[in-house]
Amino acid sequence: MRLKAVILLFLLPLAAWSASLRMEGDRVWLDGGGASLVKVLRLFEECGVEVLIDPSLELDRVTGSWENARMERVIAQLAGPNTYLLEWKRIKGPLGDFDQLDTIRIFSDGSRSSVERLSKDRKVLDVVEGAGGIKYIRGEIMVGFAEGATEKDLNALLAKLSGTVIEVINPPGVYRIRIGEGLTVEEAIAIALAQDKVDGAEPNRAFSRIDSASIPLTGTIDGINLHLQSGETAVAVLDSGLDPQYADLPFIRGTYNAVDPSDSIYDPSGHGTLTSLIASGALTPEGADAATSGVPVLSIMAFDENGMTSSDIIYRALDYASNSDVSIVSMSWGSDIDSSFLETAMNYAASLGVTLYASAGNEPTGTLIYPAGYESVIAVGGLNPDGSVWENSNYGDFVQIWEPAIANFNGQTYAGTSISSPYAAFLAALKAAAATN
Repeated sequence: MRLKAVILLFLLPLAAWSASLRMEGDRVWLDGGGASLVKVLRLFEECGVEVLIDPSLELDRVTGSWENARMERVIAQLAGPNTYLLEWKRIKGPLGDFDQLDTIRIFSDGSRSSVERLSKDRKVLDVVEGAGGIKYIRGEIMVGFAEGATEKDLNALLAKLSGTVIEVINPPGVYRIRIGEGLTVEEAIAIALAQDKVDGAEPNRAFSRIDSASIPLTGTIDGINLHLQSGETAVAVLDSGLDPQYADLPFIRGTYNAVDPSDSIYDPSGHGTLTSLIASGALTPEGADAATSGVPVLSIMAFDENGMTSSDIIYRALDYASNSDVSIVSMSWGSDIDSSFLETAMNYAASLGVTLYASAGNEPTGTLIYPAGYESVIAVGGLNPDGSVWENSNYGDFVQIWEPAIANFNGQTYAGTSISSPYAAFLAALKAAAATN
């Protein structure tokens, strides 16, 4: 297959810097415009390339321009007289495979280990709100192609969108595309849906956690049962992360940052720490019996510091869980906006034998929220300690089970179906482990 058949167009003009960048496979169009090298390298970051650089280097401004030049030549001239290293990755997609620049490293001779990430800030999603209150990631759409489509169909769409393939999520075979500056997300979706062989297109949707109070991280582990022996059936918790002080406890099987896989896990709100401890059995909700055995938990950070996630992050998190020998997933988040691609991702995980639990919501409206509302997901409503329905729990025919919704942690009381879902996952893991013994 010819790599040039899959066209990767990166066009990110920044008027304030007078610099622009376009990449097509291993070819580059770059106008430095007098911008600093740091700002030019940030254009590469915007294209999904990780940039690592020795912070002690003296960097010049980029005044030159290149047209249809080899990537190797351009980076050599940008980095000079320093040393550089390029790393590529092979992208596998339903319409064919292609190579994409993955990492740029720039350092002086003999100091390769001194490089640091160019942008040190934690990744935060650029969320905007469009028509009908739909939240999505700025300038990105998700596109799926029909059976029989080829890379030619992808190329034709990219040309119309002035678009960039940022990522291929396979399965379910969805292309994440950055659109040109002159288009709105709504316009780009209309263009995509009008093209032959496009099976579906939607924004890269943004979702928030189920609302609940932030959990203070006090630096203690009071009230947690540290003596549980974990079984064999693992639960993955897709939430805000995990406080690193808990990462080495025996019932934490592992961690993964799906927001930024190159970064370690942390927990800006404490919400994920609480749900992970509940899913493990180390923290028992009010009205439930204290656990005598535990459950190994894979804690996955799926939300940024603002409590937001996106379709691509959820795909990434589910894929990681499915490939980590996890049989149960808990999700304490939701939206009243349906997404066919999100449903496809949930259905695919379920087809692999993963049981999915999700919070039903903390507003008693009786209205479906997603992913709890999908047939492949078990929706969990909330109970008071006496077994009655918690007054703020959502309800409706889609709610399949009910579990405790109130928990005490470090002297604070928290309530929400975000507690109910991980506890349901915990009970399911115990049952599955008992069935195999």
